[in-house]
Amino acid sequence: MKKRISLVVVWVLMLSLLCLPASAAQGRNGYVLDAAELMPDEFVTALDDQAAKMSELYQCGVYIITVDDFTDYSSASDAYGAAKELYRACEMGYGSEKSGVLLLLSVADRDYALIAYGYGNTAFTDYGKEKLKEVFLDDFKKDDWYGGFSDYLNKCESMLASARDGSPLDKGTNPAAGPVGLVISLVLSAFLAFVVCTVLKSSMQSVHAQTEADVYLREDSLNISRREDRFTYATTQRVKRETKSSSGSSGGTTVDSDGFSGSSGKF
Repeated sequence: MKKRISLVVVWVLMLSLLCLPASAAQGRNGYVLDAAELMPDEFVTALDDQAAKMSELYQCGVYIITVDDFTDYSSASDAYGAAKELYRACEMGYGSEKSGVLLLLSVADRDYALIAYGYGNTAFTDYGKEKLKEVFLDDFKKDDWYGGFSDYLNKCESMLASARDGSPLDKGTNPAAGPVGLVISLVLSAFLAFVVCTVLKSSMQSVHAQTEADVYLREDSLNISRREDRFTYATTQRVKRETKSSSGSSGGTTVDSDGFSGSSGKF
């Protein structure tokens, strides 16, 4: 029991040190903390300034933390749990709802975690987070830290803009189109359909219906003394087409009991 209490005290102290604004690896605004010292100070400052501007503009904190080993700062068994502990310990989040998104990198075993909270759960859906991961994981695999974090921030800004416009990136949505984009898409579609129909109509002007089948017979190949056409009956068959919906097709965000959403993995 005493050993467990001692470990908790150590973790609390280390978390306090990690979150201190005076840290040389932390940006002046407190949105980017490079405790693993992966980047020069000027890169950290540039990323921190960009994160601060979008966080204020969209009222949702956008954070980055790098550490040598997440187990030094957390009792969690994975990077996802560690990210949640860091988010709360460092009092992250915008406004009373503590809204935000955090990308945690743990270099020792190449772990990462991406989590969201508050309005972050709305702006960063499950599907959206998967798309967000795609833009930075390829950079991290090549140890391009600044490139990966830049791509992360740029994608976050795009997703927050779409969410505030009422169209968060999710299954079945067009991330580039808000209400205005939707109207433009409909107008363009109608215009293209009109052009295609006009062209097809003009190419069919010389075509007319044949009332008899004479034109399809070779001359003198058939001699019919009597012709009579009778329409007796018609049969119509209707077959129901089954549509299957895959699980999870509705999209949305899966939020855990602590109010967080997200996942962790390797890079």
